[in-house]
Amino acid sequence: MAVIQRLRNSGWVAVVIITALVLFVVGDWLTGRQGNGNANENRDVIAEIRGEKVREAEISVIVEKLYKKEMDQDPNFKLDEAGAAKLFQSAWTELLKSKVMLKDIALSGIEISDADFNEMVVGANPISAIQNDPSFQTDGKFDPSKVESIFKQAKGNAQMKVRLAEYVEQLKAQELETRYATYIAKSLAFKTKKELAYDYVAANQTVEGKLVALNISTIADKDIKVTDEDLKEYLDDNKERFKIKSEARSFKFVVFDIIPSSDDSAQAKEEAYAAAKRMAGNTTDTIGAIGYINRTNLDEKTPTIVVDSLWNSAIGRVVGPVYKDGKYSIYQKVAEAKDSFPMVNVSHILIPLSGELPNGTVISDSTQALAIAQNVYNQVAGGKTIAELASTYSSDKSSAVNGGSYGWADPRQYVEAYKKFCLEAKKNQLGLVKTEYGYHIMRMMEEPDYRKIKYQVEETEVAPGQKTVKLVDEKSRKFKNLVNPDKPETFDKAVEKLGIIPRVGNNFTFDQKSVGGIDNYSDVRTLIYWLFDDKRENNEISEVFAFPNKHVIVKLENIKHIGYATVDNVRSEIEGTVKEQLKCKKAAEKLENAMKTAKTADALAKAVNGDLIDLNVVRYGQGFLPQIGQEFGVLGAIYGMGETKVSKPILGKQVAAVIFMNKTTKMDIPVSIYNAPQEDSYTNQPQFVLNRLQEVLTRSAAIQDFRYKFDWYK
Repeated sequence: MAVIQRLRNSGWVAVVIITALVLFVVGDWLTGRQGNGNANENRDVIAEIRGEKVREAEISVIVEKLYKKEMDQDPNFKLDEAGAAKLFQSAWTELLKSKVMLKDIALSGIEISDADFNEMVVGANPISAIQNDPSFQTDGKFDPSKVESIFKQAKGNAQMKVRLAEYVEQLKAQELETRYATYIAKSLAFKTKKELAYDYVAANQTVEGKLVALNISTIADKDIKVTDEDLKEYLDDNKERFKIKSEARSFKFVVFDIIPSSDDSAQAKEEAYAAAKRMAGNTTDTIGAIGYINRTNLDEKTPTIVVDSLWNSAIGRVVGPVYKDGKYSIYQKVAEAKDSFPMVNVSHILIPLSGELPNGTVISDSTQALAIAQNVYNQVAGGKTIAELASTYSSDKSSAVNGGSYGWADPRQYVEAYKKFCLEAKKNQLGLVKTEYGYHIMRMMEEPDYRKIKYQVEETEVAPGQKTVKLVDEKSRKFKNLVNPDKPETFDKAVEKLGIIPRVGNNFTFDQKSVGGIDNYSDVRTLIYWLFDDKRENNEISEVFAFPNKHVIVKLENIKHIGYATVDNVRSEIEGTVKEQLKCKKAAEKLENAMKTAKTADALAKAVNGDLIDLNVVRYGQGFLPQIGQEFGVLGAIYGMGETKVSKPILGKQVAAVIFMNKTTKMDIPVSIYNAPQEDSYTNQPQFVLNRLQEVLTRSAAIQDFRYKFDWYK
């Protein structure tokens, strides 16, 4: 939306009043609790970020701001469960950004001074956000005089001044982030002389010699035994790599789904038809009815049957039962009234006053735009549909993907000329209208609709009956009775005995919303409380979680606390690597023993049946060695050796190797390599860099997400 439209929106005061009232509802969500019984000082902590406790009040402030913004942009925004979830998720994203990236930007010392901002807005090269805002354009082109005019108007209009101040802060924030991302990109875009010299050597350095490699595949598994001491030694050497940054749990669990039987389905269908008969006999009851609603309220969530059948039916008409997604629904139209303003369904193609069309045509002025618009108008008048032409000509991408239509809409939201056509046109009428955005080829798709209706809906869920629930309860109890809590291994034996396929949750954290087919967040939240209880121990087995549509039994197998990992924490992750290292050591022993008698590369390769590799074709910068692949440790050893030497056996990842070096070529680095450094293309993609920075910084922030404790987190 153009800034001038926002600034002059006289409805802003009303929006603020409505916001103040509705935020009582938001407050209820914010302060809600679900039995956590936590009365200590951390009860309102929603997260820890970089060791800092973040409290509920902080996200409350952001939610309030975002709600005002939503209402400003869309007066029909609904603060229902879905709307609240959207606000809280957006607020969480903004909170993370402020606690992570924006703090780093502040530490960088980058600032936007008043002089910087003036240059951004009215300087020789204004930023694109200013140039592209229609409020600052004349005939589709940026007009600096309009910028000055709007800023002058704001001085004498308190409401406009507040809105403009918000706009200015938004521009400054965007520019600050862009500069930060650009500086970060440029700091990596150009290489130092040492880096350029290294690159040259890596690409051109040659050696003369041979390498004998013995692959660990030649060592039998039976000859290797991995002990806890081996694992601990490896973990101690790599403890930073395996440092745990977030509380996590790994567990195994079994699920007994409660699925309605055919008898349950038949019972629900019978109840639904009885409800339809009852509704048909009562045409005056409007308690709990939905409405009044007009055409614009029929969004994508509205059942198709309401739009297609109920809308045009007589008052009292019952439609249904209709089965969908596990329930039968019955609809009844209970009232109809005439609205003071019609809802309209208009399709259009927008030809902008300047810019590029989807087909690649570049429009330089309004004269050219009008000529193209008239051509498109003639095509539509001649029989082509707007839907056929929208993707080729319309610069309004949002409607073009839907054949040029936004569906039923309130014409009062449109600019004056567009609105005038909507209010005067009849079905199928075609028009060519000019607005500040360009030329619109418009067609009224339906007759304007002044109606609004009330309807009620009654739903009968196909739910499991008592008999079905009892059968599942018996199955889950049978499994639980086979498990001895003092003997964790009995869990796996019960799984095997009953032929159940167990499910797993690996490295499960606070912020996950589903696991192994358990998608209802209320159920997941219950599991989180159990898994992350301080009293839990490894190999502990839960009681039966009797959820509404499934029974679940959990075996907790790995508790990971923040800090340095223990062997038990990472055993499954490192065991394979440690085994490979032990095999490499065994292969190295074979090479070392054979070297006592085999004094040449050829003789050694033959003695151990290993790979013989000619090093003359190897380059350091290529990152791999012929026949044995990416063995960076071995490759580094080759280029770190002197001339005419034989190495001791070197341990790689998949091989042990011995180097027979004859000669290392001396490199003369030409001066020309320093003359033309190449700039990284990322310096021209600040938004890409910003996104990557946020990802990296967020991962490194050791975020502990405790939102699961609050009712507003769904």
